[in-house]
Amino acid sequence: MAGEKYIVAAVENPLQIAVRNILNPEGYFFLGNCSDAVSLIRLIRSYQPDFIVVDLGMQLRELRNVLETLEDEMLCACILIGDYSDGDVMDLMEKSKVLSFCPKPLNREVFIQVAAMANMNYKRVYELSKKLKEMTDNYETRKLVERAKWILMERNSLNENEAYEKMRKKSMDSRMSMRSIAEAIIFTHEITNK
Repeated sequence: MAGEKYIVAAVENPLQIAVRNILNPEGYFFLGNCSDAVSLIRLIRSYQPDFIVVDLGMQLRELRNVLETLEDEMLCACILIGDYSDGDVMDLMEKSKVLSFCPKPLNREVFIQVAAMANMNYKRVYELSKKLKEMTDNYETRKLVERAKWILMERNSLNENEAYEKMRKKSMDSRMSMRSIAEAIIFTHEITNK
């Protein structure tokens, strides 16, 4: 799964070099590095990497904010490097969709596998999130169209098919989505009935 772009965030320069020495020969592309959470989020937004590698030696409170942003906006996969004994690691991992973990000291084979799995899992979760959003939008559109149909049926004494066809024709004539037409009908109905 090489070819992905990555950023390294670590306080220690030797760890940044070790990560690059493991990933670059495998075909991964290094985009940049930083040693603090604020720079990390700036780099992520600027370079749009496929994944980031983060040393848990960084300031944890600031790092949590970055990880929450990654999670909320599904920006990229994240590999945490640290100790299993750290209770915060398990807490972070338990709540996340985009985090993977690799223990210190870095083992070449293990780290390469973790990088590949992190990218595969992120892509899978990202696609599922897109499908869920699409399904939610479709459901919301259906609810709006049904409500608008009911308003047209009540106001114009139309049956369900006639109301739907009237909306569909208006949608095609005005080159607007059915959702936009439904929202306009509902908005007009609410204004005139207040």
